[in-house]
Amino acid sequence: MTKTGAYLRSAEAARRFGVSGKALRLYETHGLLRAERTIAGWRVYGPEQIARLHQIIALKSFGFPLSRIAQLLSGGLSDLATFLALHEDVLRQEAKRVDVALRLLSAARLKLARHGDLSSDDLMNLTKETAMTDKRTEDLSAAYQAIATKHFTSADQATLAANGYQGMDKPDTDWTLLHQEATRLMQTGDPRSPAAMDLARRWMGKVFEATGGDPALTRKVRAVAREANDHPAFTSVSSTGNELMDFVSEAYGAAISAGIMPSPDGAA
Repeated sequence: MTKTGAYLRSAEAARRFGVSGKALRLYETHGLLRAERTIAGWRVYGPEQIARLHQIIALKSFGFPLSRIAQLLSGGLSDLATFLALHEDVLRQEAKRVDVALRLLSAARLKLARHGDLSSDDLMNLTKETAMTDKRTEDLSAAYQAIATKHFTSADQATLAANGYQGMDKPDTDWTLLHQEATRLMQTGDPRSPAAMDLARRWMGKVFEATGGDPALTRKVRAVAREANDHPAFTSVSSTGNELMDFVSEAYGAAISAGIMPSPDGAA
């Protein structure tokens, strides 16, 4: 088969989209992308696959893992608009923090231009937002590591890391979106509603993705999450906690009863 026109070889596609050849093969492994072959055996991507690659890169920029991207692109999640709206909320919250920092910086520059210097208080106000963010990150990391060490063996942590789980102290847009959706449903809905059960299915699917479906490790992850939710370092930065986990557990139990998903031992 002769490929001409808009067809790109693997190396060309990788270069154009700023990804590695290994990333392209990983997308293919997850069923996100499909390469064709030339007569000479070169892997190439046609117009449809190039458009698909644009979608993959865009969704990855939102923080979605490949498993979720596969669902979105296959139509498995019909309410993509909801997920994009939730992601927008996350970005707006971050934008508010950045806006405060920018206003402090602009005020400091203006004062410096007018008076030729800045006081200690001015400098402290200027760095306050960054310092608070760094301290919060350090506190979260220390708290999580202390709790994780109590529950996970080194083999457990290796398994979680291999499956892409970074820990509760690391930013994860997908988890943030799930927490926001769960909070909204908990405030306005019923854990046995179709929306809540679908949320629980996706929530536990992400947990199982991290634990490889191992019931013992799944229980440990749950124990770590519950203990972290009670830790001051986490309660100071999150309005959700074990009440939210209880809601998801109830919704998960309802999903099992409804036959929406199976019940791995110790998962709920």
